[in-house]
Amino acid sequence: MRRLKIISSLSCALLLLTACGTSTQKYGASKSEGVYFTVPNSWQEISTKSLNAQEALSKAVGAAEKLALVKWQDAFAADAGYGAKAVFTFTATNKPVAFARVRSLFPDEVNAVSYNALRNVIVPLTDWVNNPTKSTPIFDILDDREVVQKGARGVRTVYSVEVAGQSLTVDQTSLVSQDRQKIYVFIVRCSSVCYEKNKSAITKVANSFTVRGTR
Repeated sequence: MRRLKIISSLSCALLLLTACGTSTQKYGASKSEGVYFTVPNSWQEISTKSLNAQEALSKAVGAAEKLALVKWQDAFAADAGYGAKAVFTFTATNKPVAFARVRSLFPDEVNAVSYNALRNVIVPLTDWVNNPTKSTPIFDILDDREVVQKGARGVRTVYSVEVAGQSLTVDQTSLVSQDRQKIYVFIVRCSSVCYEKNKSAITKVANSFTVRGTR
């Protein structure tokens, strides 16, 4: 009986998702797109439905066309008070926000997509580096590396930028599918003060982003 109790305790310690205890992580995943990531269990999910509804309000040129090509998107925030608006508003939040998106590429994007284009998926980083102007914000590229996965390849860039007088830090992974038909974007961001305070957790979340691709 004592041996059985010891084995049972070890089993509980080795398994994350089991009746023996509670998982320390939550998963954002799309089985059909072959994409997943993990966040701390305390983070709150912002549903795909609310993300789609918020994005549909955008009046930006081409926004509706891009939304029509979105295959899947999901988000989580470390603050339960953050909703879809916080995801799509590029501001220096006080708590981390994670956002994943899979979108089909427009025909003219298929041949034009490059590593620089992937870096520029949110802000024109390469223009800021290569062609700075008086309107270029204060920014700093903290890390930039190639990412190669089973279903896609691209770049992961960590950068800080001043937005509305506050410094924002972004850990951004942008990948294109092997057939160059889809783009996969994963962003974890918050104010630079928040980022330094939560760097270990944010890096772990960003590292978890995995693209296996459709089967």
